[in-house]
Amino acid sequence: MKYQISEIKNYMENWAREDLQLTWDNSGSQIEFKGETDSLVLGLDVTDKLINKAIEMNSKLIITHHPMFFGGEKSIIEGTYRGDNIIALIKNNISVFSYHTSMDIAEDGVNDSLFEKLNLKNKKTFTFEEEKAMGLIGELEKNYSLEELLNFLEEKLEVKKIKAYGRNKREIKKLAILGGSGADFISAAKNAGVDAYITGDVKYHDGQRAYEEDLLLIDVGHFYSEKIILPKIKKRLSEKFSDLDFYIEEESSFELDI
Repeated sequence: MKYQISEIKNYMENWAREDLQLTWDNSGSQIEFKGETDSLVLGLDVTDKLINKAIEMNSKLIITHHPMFFGGEKSIIEGTYRGDNIIALIKNNISVFSYHTSMDIAEDGVNDSLFEKLNLKNKKTFTFEEEKAMGLIGELEKNYSLEELLNFLEEKLEVKKIKAYGRNKREIKKLAILGGSGADFISAAKNAGVDAYITGDVKYHDGQRAYEEDLLLIDVGHFYSEKIILPKIKKRLSEKFSDLDFYIEEESSFELDI
């Protein structure tokens, strides 16, 4: 059975509402065609692999977390990576919808899914940017040592490599979490009185700042902190559009397995 692409868009935008996204973001339609589809492709990023999979499936819709366009394209040139991707999407009438900070903040979105995946309890919000609550605070079911927590995170999030910064804590129970890139909010996490802050994209000087502020900072990777939203999107769309076929990009397109 085929569904109107506009139906799927309306459903997604009632979930990850436009008013939730931050002002610098570009959630929503990246490329939009009228028409129908009987399948869709899900991934964190619009890549050549995702586009080729959509063409192979004859799918007319790609949904990603990260937008394809942020600053606006100044040129579309055949023979360049982005140019070829845009041309392929347009030639094959493939729509692209992306839900970024709107999905981070949305109920049952990225951070809620991360909270759920880690079996946390006593949920509170933290980190305000543009007066929007970005991150979450919760408690583990018991006290963990750092080694135990890292093993727990590796298992739950299927992370290949985790890095920890700052100062070790003997007992860790209260966590701040923020999917994606959250190093800008180290001070907010510290002020929230947590034992550890879990996010991604931590740089050397972020680790230094965590050490200076006496905060245990754990980098689980941008991809691994956000990919948990993809099966959630599939689940919710499957409940609404029961005959849709799906492909989910389970692995990072950029990380080499060596």
